[in-house]
Amino acid sequence: MKYTIALFLALCTTGLFAQEMLTADDAVRIAVEQNHGIRLARLDARSAELLNNAGQAGMLPTVDAVGSYSVDNSSTKQTFFSGEVREADNADSRVLDGAVQLNWTVFDGLAMFAAKDRLEALELIGQTRLRQEIEATVYDVLAAYYQVVQLRKGIAVQREGVRISDERLEIARAGQRIGSASGLAVVQAQLDQSADSAAVLDLLVQESAAVARVNALMGNAPATELALGTDIPSTQPMEFGEIQQAARNANSVLQLARQERIAADFSVKQLRGALLPQVDVFGNYGYTKSTSAVGFLQSNRSIGPDYGARIYIPLFNGAQANKAMQVAKLTREQAAISTEQAELMLEESLLNAWTDHTTANQRVALEQSNLSGARTQTDVALESYRLGAITAVELREVQQGLITAEQRLLAAQYEAKLAELQLKWLAGELP
Repeated sequence: MKYTIALFLALCTTGLFAQEMLTADDAVRIAVEQNHGIRLARLDARSAELLNNAGQAGMLPTVDAVGSYSVDNSSTKQTFFSGEVREADNADSRVLDGAVQLNWTVFDGLAMFAAKDRLEALELIGQTRLRQEIEATVYDVLAAYYQVVQLRKGIAVQREGVRISDERLEIARAGQRIGSASGLAVVQAQLDQSADSAAVLDLLVQESAAVARVNALMGNAPATELALGTDIPSTQPMEFGEIQQAARNANSVLQLARQERIAADFSVKQLRGALLPQVDVFGNYGYTKSTSAVGFLQSNRSIGPDYGARIYIPLFNGAQANKAMQVAKLTREQAAISTEQAELMLEESLLNAWTDHTTANQRVALEQSNLSGARTQTDVALESYRLGAITAVELREVQQGLITAEQRLLAAQYEAKLAELQLKWLAGELP
């Protein structure tokens, strides 16, 4: 009965505390939803979208309701040509006025159409900046995710080195007991074991920092424990020409530079319209009632519409419009230069990333071959050390060679994955 209860409790505990593995795709999905930088960029993009409307561009009429009520208690004395005098102290005069007013700019030198086009461009810029933030975050998440995987595998490799050091220490102690090894060999084995254990601790510190980085990017508490995958996926075959063409068409940095150039061009057109006449049509429907204690009229009331058109012709405003136009043209020229610079920097980044990708994959193949030989050498060396055919120093060198080969392979795999992610980022192909 006790065994049954214990088994039941063990199964329940396992079910409660089992942690579902977080895949790289899961980490990306969570980050896109919860990352603070992405959330802020999404709000900025939404603001630009809301501002892109005909009313903001000045295409729609304005309608206002106005009203007033005034009371005047002035002492009045009126002398007419006929000699009649009218005089009153604190003569009460009241005016009630209300109206609905409409004003519509029907022509402003086409500035309103340029303004609408500029708002369209600004909305696209907001969306592109959001995409840039998402791409940068996705790259950072995947880089940090695979760094954790690399470090955890590196910790396993280093712990295997500790295991070999433990075995070597036991062999040295056994040799000391039977007189075939000196105490110096035991001390050296202990020192090497301590060094290997310290290396594990160093890697654990790095792994903790990398996990905190993944959590921060996903919007989680930094100390949240994560169960991640155990391998870094192999890189996919790529063609430089295809990546280059995709980058020229879809790279977000280049697209942003082009969109800012378009927005600057619309700004010039909008300011050019300010130099031309403006035509407004207006209409009012008003009600006015006034009463007076003294004067010609005791009361007066009017109600009804009035309408018309007005034209504004800019003659001189201190040359502000011309100066603003010149500044806008300079901004447009700057945007054009920035676009050319972005194109050149993209080509440079593509070439560098492709070189890194090619070199890293070559290193992976080379390190895999080296590791196979290092493992065989370690097995032979450990057996030879048991038989006394090699010294502890020689075994240590072989052991360190294996650990170094393992770590170099992990580093090469990680660098190859980063280079692949960099190429996808430049090509606008990150998820």
